[in-house]
Amino acid sequence: MTPQTENALRAVARKCRAEILTAIKGKPKSEHDHITTLLLDKYTKLITALPPGKFTAKRWLTYYVRVVDKEIK
Repeated sequence: MTPQTENALRAVARKCRAEILTAIKGKPKSEHDHITTLLLDKYTKLITALPPGKFTAKRWLTYYVRVVDKEIK
């Protein structure tokens, strides 16, 4: 993966993470999975052409959201 591709994935992951955190704030935990899935699907559409073909775009996005979350915490 090129550095440009990785940077683009990380940028989308940061935006997705921020929106997930604001969307689940104050909601019961039973709704968190549904909200997270909807937002991941929304942001996956932005990166469908970026990641290498070994995994799906949603998996790459999920991975980078977790990586960014660990880095921020």
